[in-house]
Amino acid sequence: MALIDFKCKECGNEFFEIVKNCNEKVVCPKCNSKEVERVYKGKFYGKGSNCSGSCGSCSGCH
Repeated sequence: MALIDFKCKECGNEFFEIVKNCNEKVVCPKCNSKEVERVYKGKFYGKGSNCSGSCGSCSGCH
């Protein structure tokens, strides 16, 4: 599991979710839109972080 920051493309709401895997569908808690994107912030997603890199979607893990 990982704590991931997201931003809604519809309403601009920034929020975080605990996800079990990289394929898990996330919905904005404010407007219920499924149009959300990950927000990559600093070293949290870089080498030595909690990210295992197993999903292949983090640019700094590999």
